[in-house]
Amino acid sequence: MRKAKKEKNLKFVDGKDGKPGYYMTDITLNYRRIRRFAGRTKEAAREYLAKLRLAAMDGKLDDFINPKPAVNTFGEYARALLDSAEWKAKRSAKRNELSFRNLSRAFKDVRLQDINAGLVRKYITDRMNEGLAPATINREISFLKSVLYQAEYDGVIASNPIRGRRVRKLEEKNSREKTILDLSLTDDDLRRLIDCAADHLKPIIALALITGMRRGEILKMRWKDIDFTLGMIRVPAENSKTKKERYVPIDSNLIAMLDSIEKKGDYVFMNPETGKRIKDVKTAFKTALKTAGIKGLRFHDLRHLAAYRLVKVTDIVTASKILGHSDVKMTMRYIHPTEKDKREAIEKASKNMIAGRQKDVNGEISRALKGLENKVQIH
Repeated sequence: MRKAKKEKNLKFVDGKDGKPGYYMTDITLNYRRIRRFAGRTKEAAREYLAKLRLAAMDGKLDDFINPKPAVNTFGEYARALLDSAEWKAKRSAKRNELSFRNLSRAFKDVRLQDINAGLVRKYITDRMNEGLAPATINREISFLKSVLYQAEYDGVIASNPIRGRRVRKLEEKNSREKTILDLSLTDDDLRRLIDCAADHLKPIIALALITGMRRGEILKMRWKDIDFTLGMIRVPAENSKTKKERYVPIDSNLIAMLDSIEKKGDYVFMNPETGKRIKDVKTAFKTALKTAGIKGLRFHDLRHLAAYRLVKVTDIVTASKILGHSDVKMTMRYIHPTEKDKREAIEKASKNMIAGRQKDVNGEISRALKGLENKVQIH
């Protein structure tokens, strides 16, 4: 049997029954003699010994010697994802933070491996009993599903327990669209709204009503984004909800309205008091509504009204491009035929049918008369 050989703070131990030998630590750190398996090779043992010394210097010797088993709870794992550069850059970053806060009430200390469809369904039921809107609950479940898919990809869990349709989304009733239409706002009402708005708000409302641009796209607009010659506004990718650049045409009225704004900086809409970009128009818009005598309208509703008009005057693909929708299905939501629209469609169809029938009758009479004339000429 080979005599055990010792290197500084390391001791080689011969293997038994044909098994290879290995190195043990033999070192005193923090007044503790530590003898532990260090590695099969001298290089591995030296590396382990270096880490051991470093842990002692950092005051983490106990954690290094007796590491706690890794526990990937939803709270820990999701928080790490949200803090990563990749997830912070997501368009839904703010929404994800809110979903995380709500989900943490139920799943914060639950291990990812222990989350199952039953627990998620219970969460959905509890949230419904709290009076939450189906759309809100669906966003939270979508976030949870994304976290679990990432955990599956990272090898933390074997598979996503709520993948696919194992947990179904709630049916969303987007009553906002019906609410807007029920307001029955006329062109006169909307013109009055613009007239009653503060001077800085007038072009903002006009842009939203005519082009359907989002509030953020309008307020982040720079002078360099406007081509007054071509009558075009460039919406940069970083300002767009879909993260895609697009160009929005504007007419002579909007061109004149924008050109009349005093240039006080890079941005089109600047606060004259602070000298900074206007970031919100909530208070000013509320005042304009009150002065105009309009109730129940929100600023984002202006985009809906614009979309509703666009789909009536042009094809849905063109309307979708102007509005900046990633999918034409999104634009379909804005098609709301009224009783008047349906009646006009029937009347037009009927008129075409009757007119076409009358044309056929007139043609038959004309041909009969012509045939009669021909017969007279023959005789």
